[in-house]
Amino acid sequence: MRHSLIIAGLLAGLLAGLMSGSVVAQQANVVVADSQAALMATDVAKKAIEKLQGELKTQRDRMEAIRKEVKVIEDRFQKDASVLSEADKKNMQKQAESKLSEYRNLAETVQKRSQEVQGELLQRMIPKMEAVIDELRKAGGYDIIIEKKNVIFVDPASDITRKITEKLNAAK
Repeated sequence: MRHSLIIAGLLAGLLAGLMSGSVVAQQANVVVADSQAALMATDVAKKAIEKLQGELKTQRDRMEAIRKEVKVIEDRFQKDASVLSEADKKNMQKQAESKLSEYRNLAETVQKRSQEVQGELLQRMIPKMEAVIDELRKAGGYDIIIEKKNVIFVDPASDITRKITEKLNAAK
């Protein structure tokens, strides 16, 4: 009997705690934002990406040409494997390996440069984004701003991502 009373008391306390927690949650002004999407939608980010794409066009074009050259070598090897000498097969394999090595080097260069540009962009924009988010938090009376990727569902009216982008674009 005493054990039942203790369990009932614990359940009542737990229920009261859950109910009071839901009341607090209902009173909190909570919104979400996708900070990465907000940043990438800014004019500054779009210009940086456009500039980077122009800068890396030669390397990407060369990568595509290498990919096609390797495909030609592979197709020829498969088609003519039965009539090729061992020396020809080894030569074709060396050609393909050389092309793939060049491709990997170019891909690494492209990736490094992309990371550099992204780092520079973040270094320049993060302080501005933090200021904009703080400004929006104060203006909107938000108690909590949650990163959108951490939320299962949100009413679109509670998403301030676009507002962040607009303020960042206006701040220039």
